[in-house]
Amino acid sequence: MLLKGMLKVLPWIIICALGIYIYISSRPIFNIGGEDDKIEVTNHVIIEKIELLGKLELCKFYMKDIVEHKVIKPWYDKDSKVVLIISGEAVGCIDLRKIDSSSVQITEKQVIVTLPPAEICSFKVDHQSSKIYDIETGFFEDDKKVIDKAYQLAETEIQKSATKMGIEKQTRLNAEIILKPFLSGLTDKEIVLK
Repeated sequence: MLLKGMLKVLPWIIICALGIYIYISSRPIFNIGGEDDKIEVTNHVIIEKIELLGKLELCKFYMKDIVEHKVIKPWYDKDSKVVLIISGEAVGCIDLRKIDSSSVQITEKQVIVTLPPAEICSFKVDHQSSKIYDIETGFFEDDKKVIDKAYQLAETEIQKSATKMGIEKQTRLNAEIILKPFLSGLTDKEIVLK
């Protein structure tokens, strides 16, 4: 009889236990990352270095390159090869810090400014737009090292290619286009840039 009474109550005990379990599991016991959390951040930023900038960026080349970097291995290991589709950029500029009083000559009709030579002030690979197309590495070679080396060589190639494509010449032309009207607004004399 006691057993029959227990069997009648057992389903109700199971249902109640299941209900309590569902209720407890649906409510977080520890509010981790919840809306009620208070976040406190303390920063102590110090200036490490202040650098004088005087480079006037006048030209930017955006480039794409397909790079195949191959490492020839000894007979006991397989050659490593990576093919990358590289996106990069090079920036042409003129360093205005190199202009001093001897760089400016003023005559009755003209202001003659001798500009410093155009240069590539920065070049880099855009890693977000670049893609690894294919990679094969040897048994003793780390994929990451092969890819890093290929990216380093690609970055150097961006600088060389920008020079070959005439970034310095384009920078000089852009200097004329930008600086002549600016300097003409400061004086009524003819501006000559050298």
